[in-house]
Amino acid sequence: MASIDRTKYLFVGVDLHKKTHVAVLCNCFGDVMKQFKITNAPNHFPAFLEDVKKHAEGKDIIFGLEDVNFYGRSLAKFLIANGYIVKEVNSSYTKKKRNKGTNRNKTDELDAKAICMNLIMEYDAHPVANPQDIYLAIKQTLSTRNNYVKMVANMKLSLHNLLIHHYPNYTDFFKDLESKTARGFFYTYPSCEMVANVSAEELTKTLQQYNKSVPKAKAQEILDAITANGWVDNGYQEERNQSIRSYIQSIEHLEAEIAALEKQLDKLIDETGYPLKTIHGVDTVLAATFIANIGDINRFKHHSQLAKLAGIAPIEHSSGESKNRYANKLGNRELNKAFYSLALTQIRQGINPLMYEYYQKKIKEGRKKKQAMVYVARRLVNIVFSIMKNKTPYRPPVIVEAEAVGQAS
Repeated sequence: MASIDRTKYLFVGVDLHKKTHVAVLCNCFGDVMKQFKITNAPNHFPAFLEDVKKHAEGKDIIFGLEDVNFYGRSLAKFLIANGYIVKEVNSSYTKKKRNKGTNRNKTDELDAKAICMNLIMEYDAHPVANPQDIYLAIKQTLSTRNNYVKMVANMKLSLHNLLIHHYPNYTDFFKDLESKTARGFFYTYPSCEMVANVSAEELTKTLQQYNKSVPKAKAQEILDAITANGWVDNGYQEERNQSIRSYIQSIEHLEAEIAALEKQLDKLIDETGYPLKTIHGVDTVLAATFIANIGDINRFKHHSQLAKLAGIAPIEHSSGESKNRYANKLGNRELNKAFYSLALTQIRQGINPLMYEYYQKKIKEGRKKKQAMVYVARRLVNIVFSIMKNKTPYRPPVIVEAEAVGQAS
């Protein structure tokens, strides 16, 4: 339903919490008719719905929930199953609506009223809620994967901080800690004194256990670098050696988990039927990010609604003859970041010639680089929307060179 006659409906805004939700029933003018408290448990939802219906004066009811994939998921599914329209109201819009008033207090009732007002005033901007299990599975799997990535990054930093006390010059012979050779060396010899009496031949054999293609000269390079720079004996060395080995083991374990989760994401993405990975620059993680935050594309009647959800569609301010557009800082920031990341890929020369030319055109028109990026991201919204809506692979447009066209004519 793209548009409604608001006078024919009543609206319920629900402020969601872990244990108890707060809801308000409003008429189309935003007047609060009734407040409710709902225990966040499926067995309590029927009583809440009956209570709402008692005060609805026979009018149809539309519900607005901020988060239908977390605390509000069960309630949203219950209401949808009972035939009600449930809208997913963006929390950024709600915050803006609440802050526009003169009352700066923050209560659950005021939040529910703000959600309700946002539902009434910005009805068309909010997608219909449709919390399907596969999208939740993708979101949770992606979240787990991203948390592991952050943990690995923190562990690598901690490992680096330990190693520079043992091998101050280790970057002279290992550029980073990503290779099997580097990790194998530091796991076997976490401190310099452990390699002091090791010959180049012996060290080569050790390194080749982790990487058979390691050249013999690598071992001598390591030994020469250590000898040239020396080292300092420190107390409690064994404890710190164990910390280094523990970090290396943990990093490799988590990296294996990340790889397994990405394989699982690939399977889930295939189940949705959304061929987003056919777009150059969209890998498993980016495709999963789009799907997890968009969900069922059929919630959106038009690509402009998706642009609003992502905070890419500009906000227009007009007064009389004056009309101005401003960057939209609302919307789903994770989705916004995903489109921005894809735009960065698309404007690279040779990746997508049309997007590159479009970006350059906006720059020549006087747009700042950041503004031009928004224009590119907006076009990408249309592409992603079309691919998900039709479930058809992306086909890059055919570029016909001007000379060829001239010759043909």
